[in-house]
Amino acid sequence: MLKITQYSSDIFSQMYLKAMLPEDHILLRIKRFVDFSFIVRETADLYSDIGRGSIDPERMFKLLFLMYFENIPSERELAEQVRVNVLYRYFADINLDESVPDHSSFTVFRERLGKHRFKKIFQRIVEQCIQHNLIDGKHISFDNTLFKANAALPKKKEPEQVKKDLEKLIERTFDEESKNSSQKKNPIVSKTDPDAGLVTRPNKGTMFAYSMHIGCDSKEKIITSVEVTSGTTKGEAVIIDQVKEQKEKYNLPVEKVSADSEYNDGEVRNELEKMKVTPYIPIRKSFQKKRPGMFSHEQFIYNKKKDRLICPNKKVMSYRGLTSDGKARIYQAKNKDCLFCPVKQKCTKAKIHPRSIQISVYEESMVRARILNKSPGYREAQSIRKTTTEPKFSEAKRYHGLNCARYRGLEKVTIQALLIAICINVKRMVTLLFPQLGLGFT
Repeated sequence: MLKITQYSSDIFSQMYLKAMLPEDHILLRIKRFVDFSFIVRETADLYSDIGRGSIDPERMFKLLFLMYFENIPSERELAEQVRVNVLYRYFADINLDESVPDHSSFTVFRERLGKHRFKKIFQRIVEQCIQHNLIDGKHISFDNTLFKANAALPKKKEPEQVKKDLEKLIERTFDEESKNSSQKKNPIVSKTDPDAGLVTRPNKGTMFAYSMHIGCDSKEKIITSVEVTSGTTKGEAVIIDQVKEQKEKYNLPVEKVSADSEYNDGEVRNELEKMKVTPYIPIRKSFQKKRPGMFSHEQFIYNKKKDRLICPNKKVMSYRGLTSDGKARIYQAKNKDCLFCPVKQKCTKAKIHPRSIQISVYEESMVRARILNKSPGYREAQSIRKTTTEPKFSEAKRYHGLNCARYRGLEKVTIQALLIAICINVKRMVTLLFPQLGLGFT
């Protein structure tokens, strides 16, 4: 049964709190000025109308908020610290003579709410920021960061085990079904956390990881969108849904979007343009970097009317079909044109095969992007992005425990990311609106 606790303390407790609590602590500002009462309404349907009274859901959420706000490593240690910390008790509305919920209660509460309700709580905090005029929604910056999953890499096999595995493999080759299935790509999957993705990064090595994708409003640097995916998922796969969320959930007039080159995708640009959003996203130049002194894509002229390319040697390259993902059109020169071409050394290193070029099916959007990215607005947007999203990840990892997943499974890891984002937003909100308490505790 849902039970709402009315916090009250006797005169002795009030005198003790007045003597022990700091004059101006950010948790006191959060307690006074941030409204968490909506949590009771958001969770009311999870409780029965009969039976033994539950722990107040607002109190439970405040305790979980404390765990991430103060980067307390576990629910067990959270219960221990709240038991002896007067400030924590006061923040969570727990009287000095009251018992602290058992650590297992936090796990039950977290699993009962699930990631969708935590997402609603995050959105309610964002709505409070909108009400306080901290968000205007005109320019949203997007970025993502990897963080280590709670899963270890598989150990290297001993020679004897390798021999046994080889014998099993030889046996399976006589099974036609197994033979066909072995031809399919079979990536390494963690047995302890299958939702995590195996990634390799410079200076970080190989690890199982998740990726946290955020959208951040550029006015006062409030996080407005949070998504968690496997570490192998690129930002371009989630940004469109994130932008739609800003428009549909909060009714924000998103006019500009900035992101790094990972989001450089023709389909992304095309969808943003359909939504009348200007995409300030760098264009990858890996082609020119890998082929110094060679012809760039821009030197191959596209004739839209005849649907063909003209190479730097004025030869025609005809359309051959689409790539497997359907995102690019393939154009290829004739064998005889490439074989005797006087500038072949600047075009291709292939000795036999003719030169082929892939042109995005969203080439018109890419052409507009090349023009847009030379404008002063692009330089300004990229400067804003670097001071908006990137510091948020640094803050999340340094102060709130995002450097490693505490739990296993996408559902639980998403809850962790949402709670961290809530902590960052709440801290930002009270710092901007109420820089000092100046009134003592009440």
